[in-house]
Amino acid sequence: MAKSKTTSKKGATASGEQLEYPIIGRSKIVQHLIKQIKRLAKGNDDVLIIGEAGVGKGAIGRNIHSEHAGSDTNIPLISLNLSVIDDKELGAILFGYEKGTSGYPNTSKRGIIESAKGGTVLVEEIEEASLRNQMKILKFIKEREVKREGGSKTEGVDVRLVITAKDNPEELSEKNKILKELADELSSFERIEVPPLREHPEDVPMLVEHFTQEACHELGIEEPVIDINAIDVLVRQRWKENVRELKSVIDRSVLFSTGGMFTLPPELTDEKTEVVKMINNILTGQEFEINKSLDIIERGIVERALERFGYNQSKAAQFLGMTEQTLRYRLKRLGLAPSRQRG
Repeated sequence: MAKSKTTSKKGATASGEQLEYPIIGRSKIVQHLIKQIKRLAKGNDDVLIIGEAGVGKGAIGRNIHSEHAGSDTNIPLISLNLSVIDDKELGAILFGYEKGTSGYPNTSKRGIIESAKGGTVLVEEIEEASLRNQMKILKFIKEREVKREGGSKTEGVDVRLVITAKDNPEELSEKNKILKELADELSSFERIEVPPLREHPEDVPMLVEHFTQEACHELGIEEPVIDINAIDVLVRQRWKENVRELKSVIDRSVLFSTGGMFTLPPELTDEKTEVVKMINNILTGQEFEINKSLDIIERGIVERALERFGYNQSKAAQFLGMTEQTLRYRLKRLGLAPSRQRG
C-alpha cells in the first residue's frame, strides 16, 4: 500500500479513485482495500487496522476519516503513534490533566480525546502501550468517558476510534502484548487487514514510479529513466518493512542517479541481479560491458563461498574447484580482502 500525504488537493490512485492519501496500485488487494475504506467511511463504527510495519495503516485510517468528513473541515482528526511517544506521558496526552497535577505544568489541558470530540482519534500501534495505559484505553472504549490526570470529574466524549496494530488482537493477547480484555473489545471493531507488499508485488512498478516522481519533485530535479532491470530487482525484494522500506530505497536511488538514469543503491546489486540484468539486456538489445558484469558475478560467488566456509581459503578453493593459489589471484584481481573479522 502506498501512503503519501497530499495537503493541497486529493490525489488520484491508479484506479481513478480519489483519496487524500493515495493508495497506489491496480492489484485486487489494493482495489479491495479502497472498497473497504469507502464502505467504512460511510458509517461511524470504530475500526481496527491490522498489518505489518510500513504497510500504511495510519494513512488508511486517515483516509477513512477524510472520506467520512468530506468537505467539512470542522470535523477533527487527531492521531497518535504510540511507538514514538513516551509511555509515561500517554495518559495525559490522551485524557489531559488538571492544574496543579504533580509532574505537569501549572495549568489545565485537554487531552486529544476531548479535543477530537465529534471526530476521529487515530491511535497507531496499540501494542506499544504499557498494560497500565491499555487499561485506561480499555476503560474509555467501554464507557466513552474521560477523566483528566489529577482530576475528579468525568465527561462523556463522542469520538470514533481508529486503532492500528501489527497483529490481530488474539495473537497479541497470547503473546502478552495486550490485555485479553482489550483484545476482546478490539475484536468487536470493524476490521481491515492490510496484506504485506510481498503479497502483491505487481504493484511495485507503479509504486516505484510514484515515489520517484515525489522524490524528484521535492528535490526539484528531472525524473531519471527507470529501466526494466531496476524494476525487476525491486519486484524480487522481500520488503520486510513494506512500502515504507521501498520508499526509502527509491529516495536513495534518486540521489544515486546520474546522467538521467535511475541507479539502485549498492546493496541491491549482487551477482544474481547482474545475471538478470545481462539476460534482460541481451533480450532487449541493450549494450552492456560483459567483463564488468562477469567481474560482479564472480566477486559475488567468491564472497559467498568465503563466507560459507568462515573465510577458510583452502575449503573455499576446494568448493569452487580451484587451487588456493588461483583463489588468492582472483581475490587480488577482484579487490577482495583475503579474510574478514566475524562479529
